[in-house]
Amino acid sequence: MEQPNNASRSRLSKLLSRFRRDIAGVAAVEFAYIAPILLVMVMATFELSRAVSIDRRLNSVSAMASELVAREEQVDGEDLKNIYRALNHVMKPYNDNSLIVRLTQVRTNTSGSTQVEWSAEINSVMVDTNGSGSSPTTPYGSCSTYAIDSELQQKGSRVIVAEVGYNYQPVFGNFIYRDFNFDDLKKTRNDVSGLGGTWSSKAYHSPRWNCVAYGSSNCQTCP
Repeated sequence: MEQPNNASRSRLSKLLSRFRRDIAGVAAVEFAYIAPILLVMVMATFELSRAVSIDRRLNSVSAMASELVAREEQVDGEDLKNIYRALNHVMKPYNDNSLIVRLTQVRTNTSGSTQVEWSAEINSVMVDTNGSGSSPTTPYGSCSTYAIDSELQQKGSRVIVAEVGYNYQPVFGNFIYRDFNFDDLKKTRNDVSGLGGTWSSKAYHSPRWNCVAYGSSNCQTCP
């Protein structure tokens, strides 16, 4: 078998040496390694800032809803629909018609128990610009028990509770959140029974005139 001559060995040695010194393309290879990580970081940052923005708007909506109703002496279904339209506007640019607003007047009776005097729930389907929307529903039965914080329980007093829900949908979906359960987070933040949506907020206000009558001229008083 013919052995390589010295010239051939010298050329091969020079070629290998040049190959070891050649750093062309290293940056491209390094970028290929870190690009997926950078992409995930950018998407996560965008999604987190979007979630924080929606959460702040939703908290503002719940506070505004309870305050607007608490200022009145009497409201009806149309009044609540108008309030909903204003609240839905606050959610812009995230107002995708998934906002749900639930309003409840809770009274602490002389025995210290807290009961629902009236409640109403509104969503986008009920608010029709042509005036053909349906009436607000009743999520809680009249005089049913409703738990509120002990600091709000003063015998004979009332409080307006606003519960709002929103169907938060991540832009990048499961790519970022994967098996993250928004329902569990919703229950942890606000234990709102049966409220639609994946995100929720709750706020309380005391009525300016002691009570707010809904659908009648007088406040309903539970025993």
